[in-house]
Amino acid sequence: MRQLDEDAAYYDQRWKSFEYANLYGLTRCLFVLQAIRDLEVIEPRICDLGCGAGWLTGILSAFGPTVGVELSPVAVEQATQRYPTAQFICADATQWEPKAGTFDVVVSQEVIEHIRNKRDYLGVIHRALRPGGYLLMTTPNLDVLNSIPALERRDIWEIQPVELPLNRIQLDALLLESGLQVVGCGSVVTRCGRLGLQHLLNSHKLNALLSGLGLGKAWRGLLGRAGYGTYLTTIAKKRLAAQEAGGKGGLN
Repeated sequence: MRQLDEDAAYYDQRWKSFEYANLYGLTRCLFVLQAIRDLEVIEPRICDLGCGAGWLTGILSAFGPTVGVELSPVAVEQATQRYPTAQFICADATQWEPKAGTFDVVVSQEVIEHIRNKRDYLGVIHRALRPGGYLLMTTPNLDVLNSIPALERRDIWEIQPVELPLNRIQLDALLLESGLQVVGCGSVVTRCGRLGLQHLLNSHKLNALLSGLGLGKAWRGLLGRAGYGTYLTTIAKKRLAAQEAGGKGGLN
């Protein structure tokens, strides 16, 4: 309980001075909106789990009834005032108990890397989603983070109380274990990192050559789809009851 109180106090301080999202946030927001568009769900019931300042929750509430869940009481109070078309709940995202099958879509933007017990967090997501519902997730790409020198990384990322990022293999394994089947994956924000393979992919000479040939945008898009971006993007579907029963049976 003490650790939870300390985390809540940290996020109270973090979010009370929030004014605007940055360009990285905008890029991740575009992924979420495009994914919802492609799902073609009319007036989806949406949960923004770990909603922070609530700005994305407010945007999502224009498309369907939306609930934001956040640990910080200060963030919840401010978001409730700023974005009255959405509902906000103050709760620990790993212990929250929504009514089972409430939501068509759960959004998790830059949250799971700050969670100690990721299985509990994904368990809440699984409970919250209706069978066949979708999780839309963004999270830092551990492989790319490891390609950024430590001193530069501290300049790019604000170090929060918990920093436990994942790579694609780790994330997909956790999702599958939690009853969530990955149906779409990629990444966004390329050209970060300059160690190992990223050094080659982000070579100034290579990118200048491709840009000169009019292929710069296509190259960046290819890198994003191949998972070399700074943030992993994931669309996962809650398996139907019959699929889950079949999967469990296959393990026995």
